[in-house]
Amino acid sequence: MSLDRRLAVAIVAGLALSALAETLLVDHREHLFAGSTWLLFWTGFGFVGCVGIVVVSKWAGHAFLMRRDDPYTGERVEAEPGEGGDE
Repeated sequence: MSLDRRLAVAIVAGLALSALAETLLVDHREHLFAGSTWLLFWTGFGFVGCVGIVVVSKWAGHAFLMRRDDPYTGERVEAEPGEGGDE
């Protein structure tokens, strides 16, 4: 898997913007716990939380939500080539 140059630049710019926002906007004088004093802790916490939500959602979708059987016949349905718009 190769990253497009524009995507790589967008990721780096997003990380830099997050770091700048945390540095300027987060009050580091109030300590909620020991980890909250680390530089860029809340940026990393938000990123890990977002990735966790995506992973859990994909797992739940594949495990419970996707239909595997035809509702009319009860037979297992496999995707036909050309269905779903990915021709």
